[in-house]
Amino acid sequence: MRRVVRRAGRRRLALFALLAAVLVGGAFASACRGDGGGDSKADGADVLRRGAERMDRVKSFHFELEHEKGTTQIVRNLQMVTASGDVVPPDRLRLDAKAKSGPLNIAVGIIAIPGHSYITNPLTGRWEEEQISVAAFFDPATGVTALMRAATEPRVTGTEKVDGRNAYRVEAFVDSGSMTLFASNPVAGRKLKARAWVGVDDPVLVRVEIEGAVSEGEPAALLRRLTLSKFDEPIQINAPQ
Repeated sequence: MRRVVRRAGRRRLALFALLAAVLVGGAFASACRGDGGGDSKADGADVLRRGAERMDRVKSFHFELEHEKGTTQIVRNLQMVTASGDVVPPDRLRLDAKAKSGPLNIAVGIIAIPGHSYITNPLTGRWEEEQISVAAFFDPATGVTALMRAATEPRVTGTEKVDGRNAYRVEAFVDSGSMTLFASNPVAGRKLKARAWVGVDDPVLVRVEIEGAVSEGEPAALLRRLTLSKFDEPIQINAPQ
């Protein structure tokens, strides 16, 4: 009888140890994944709404733009590959881009301020004043909020760290006709996949990715990735000297 009791006791201890291992292991795996846990239950539409409202109040920010499997056409028929710069809404922008002109790789700078705009001559590197409509090729000042408000079927799929900031990852769709961020006359009717990362503690938009063609002639596999940082820091954008 004692042997039966001992065996039963050992079985209970073994089952308890197994259950504890499963619970601890599951919690550890969830922490390692960083998948947001309960945060993934946040409402995607609400996250984007708060993000758009916060971006409307941003006084300045820095941006980095990357392309995969394509480019964005800018002024002088240049094809922008990457770009970085600063924005002071609503109408000040400084941009340094790596671009293509036919087979040539060139660097170009653009500055836009109220009433004036400038571009560097690719051959001389000197600034030249030119009528440039920033909204015609890349308008992060108003384009990011328009994009967030135009998104459909948004859902939070987790949380991730982007440049050290905890952010909700929101997956959604957007009609190509709403993509004024990258083109003044986008072609409407194309359902593009969009991913946005919006800060958890401060709902700024820290990154957005758009898959698909916005304008005629762009490849369907084109991916644009825009990363924002340095929100509300003092930035001066003036005419080049």
